[in-house]
Amino acid sequence: MGKSCFKAIGRVAGILCCGVLLSSMTVMEASAGIQLQPVEKVVETPFVEGRYRALVVGNNDYADPKGHWPVLKTAVTDARAVAELLKTNYGFSDVVLLENATRREILRALSDLGHRVMSNDSVLVYYAGHGFVDTETQKGYWVPVDAEGVDQTTFLHNSTIRDELGTIAARGRHTLLISDSCFSGTLLRSGTRGAAPDAEGERYFEKVAQKKSAQIMTAGGMEFVDDDYQASGHSPFTYFLLNELKHNDRPLLTVSELSGNVERAVANNVPQVPESGVLQGAGDELGEFIFINVDVSVSGVPADKVKVKVNVTPVDGQPQAAPAAPVPATPEIRQAPKAFPVPTI
Repeated sequence: MGKSCFKAIGRVAGILCCGVLLSSMTVMEASAGIQLQPVEKVVETPFVEGRYRALVVGNNDYADPKGHWPVLKTAVTDARAVAELLKTNYGFSDVVLLENATRREILRALSDLGHRVMSNDSVLVYYAGHGFVDTETQKGYWVPVDAEGVDQTTFLHNSTIRDELGTIAARGRHTLLISDSCFSGTLLRSGTRGAAPDAEGERYFEKVAQKKSAQIMTAGGMEFVDDDYQASGHSPFTYFLLNELKHNDRPLLTVSELSGNVERAVANNVPQVPESGVLQGAGDELGEFIFINVDVSVSGVPADKVKVKVNVTPVDGQPQAAPAAPVPATPEIRQAPKAFPVPTI
């Protein structure tokens, strides 16, 4: 590892240790089962000091009176696992989880999120559920649980999703949409990023952190996608997404790297090809959404002494002591429509 990478890891360690606060899941009541004691792990967007926020939606229980939309097996389980992982492994401090959400509830949650976002925040929106594409117009939609047959006025149009995400992207720094539904590729425009992270170390991360990003990862393009992968309780796309995030051992992980790994893993195992790129018309400036891993292990340190699990890498051969964590703040609990506590994994 080059000198610039040592500096990058050391800098991230400083961000993580200095950013430790008592956070809350944005749910109807405070979530329990936090892995680290006595404080939770909260991080800020690297180099620009913004918060990490997420809206996570999982729809299983479709009540279509016309019987067009069957009940799904894994969307709610996928959403719960994603929400928990973002909070406990990646320091997201504002996470709203919606289960079996109606069209109105999804729109209201997106609007509420847009009003909370500040200028340097990193915002993730995840959706798992049915999707639909009109083969004549090539228009794509998310299908809420109160959808009625193929009445498109009861769906959530891609243009509406882009408008809401565009508002969030205009207010924040980094925006990432992850859509695990059929035909979700209709949301994106293909695009690429700059040099690989290993090529430039801290310089690369600082550059892409400063620029705005509006990125998207989808379970597939113009195709149907599977619901349950090998009885795992997860769709193939979310199974490999969770697998990559759980086994990531790097302090900083860009969406470009994450999406590439997920795309290859899914395509190697099921007849489905995920896609990634730029959310159309959302102000992307070739920045990168960066995940900060707060579960990088610290060897030789008692667990009760660790406030945030992160490697503090020696600089110039001298071990660097992590700064003391600040006094935890009183958690802020927001009310969200049809939001549920995230169970401990």
